Amino acid sequence: MLNKQLFLTLSLSALLLTGCSTTHYISLTPEADIERANLSNERVINVSTSTKLTNNVGSIKTGLNERADIFTTNDIKQSVKNSILNGLRAMGFTPDQGVMPAADLKIEITKMSYTTKVETLKTVATLEFELKATLAAKGQTYKANYGSEKVTEYGTMPYQKAIEDDMNALASQTVNRLLNDQNVITLLK
Repeated sequence: MLNKQLFLTLSLSALLLTGCSTTHYISLTPEADIERANLSNERVINVSTSTKLTNNVGSIKTGLNERADIFTTNDIKQSVKNSILNGLRAMGFTPDQGVMPAADLKIEITKMSYTTKVETLKTVATLEFELKATLAAKGQTYKANYGSEKVTEYGTMPYQKAIEDDMNALASQTVNRLLNDQNVITLLK
């Protein structure tokens, strides 16, 4: 009889644990990792950001049938703008000083996703972050797309902090690609 109760308790515990669902809330704050430079600008640099994305980044489903939805908790438009402005200042630019008309750098956040697929008992996650930039300066318009992708594997549900760190590293790589684009630097000088 004792074995039957133990078996029922273990079976019920296993059923409760299977299919666990949770929500991960992350703060996306990309950081510009730019070498200090002595660049300067003649014109004011106006940086604006936009997106049509919601705060839903994606979801995870593991081979153990664990589930988690991922949402951002902060204004990603403001975070990307701050990161780019900090990067420009590190390069020596003074975005709020100069003559008019301003150099106009418009950035659209076009992709921010975390998707998974299950292969046997391992989970393969694909993380993506993309920006589209349009820079109008010196009578010219320059358009470019910047993106980063990371593929990672795991067996059980990753911690919220690990997801946040991975997404921030990806967003930072993308912002750094934009800031290191020689065409952008040339038009801002």
